[in-house]
Amino acid sequence: MPEKSLNIRGVEWRYVTGGRGGKTLLLFHGAAGGAETMSGLAEAFGDEYRTIAPTVADVSTLAEVCDAASAILDREHVGRAVVFGGSFGGLVAQAFFRRRRAQVEDLVLLSTGVPNRKLGARTRGMLRLLKLLPFPLTRALMKDELSGHLNAPVPAEHAERVSEFRRRLDEYFDHTLTKRTLLSRVALGADFNCNESYTPEEHADWPGRVLIVESNDDPVIPAEERRRLREAYPRALVCAFAGTGHMIPLLRLEELVGVVKAFLKEDYSTPAEVFDECAVAEVHTPHDEG
Repeated sequence: MPEKSLNIRGVEWRYVTGGRGGKTLLLFHGAAGGAETMSGLAEAFGDEYRTIAPTVADVSTLAEVCDAASAILDREHVGRAVVFGGSFGGLVAQAFFRRRRAQVEDLVLLSTGVPNRKLGARTRGMLRLLKLLPFPLTRALMKDELSGHLNAPVPAEHAERVSEFRRRLDEYFDHTLTKRTLLSRVALGADFNCNESYTPEEHADWPGRVLIVESNDDPVIPAEERRRLREAYPRALVCAFAGTGHMIPLLRLEELVGVVKAFLKEDYSTPAEVFDECAVAEVHTPHDEG
């Protein structure tokens, strides 16, 4: 897929386009890597949808990221896009949704959460520490933490896919990641958790729909955080995979793509029919308890 670039207020933003179709998916990547990490998803969607995958530049605020993503859509002549974000990309997707709702047709959130003030305070403290520590040490610490999220049992049929992902992750940390990028990603996480706020009332009149895809044993997004995400988007369709940890795109890529496509086409009579193994979680509010 061709890579393009756009200079916005002196910052170069790179992005990749591909696919074909009437609808466009704006794909936000995770914390490790850039647009290249979304190539598998972009290819899987590309037979029916146009895809745009930006690489988040080394900036410190989500406002900068959202302004850039909006400008990229304008440059590509996309009025409204389906916004898809996984993990760190889910934070970016929610920030974009809040600021640029008119450009969002539907919203898909994968393995992510809502702002957490306690986590934000810890992240700010970590950011100050990371600025002082030698980069080889901080790089090794971050690599170990992310690698630990890949420790879920891997079915034999997906072992090669996970092994290749581990190889690319090692390559990224050992040869591509810079201190500037690391500090930027941590700063964006702190910005999200300290400064963002989402309530159902904010998007009550928005005509689009939300899909939340999660795993029932995600070590990064524990049960309480998954519950808080659902409460922030009470009208969302929630699809919960079993036993996939923080690795849904690796372990269940085909099913994930099938769920998203069915959601976008409304190709089901009830949410539970999106596919057989997709357990739909319900959000219980105080009003439900009478």
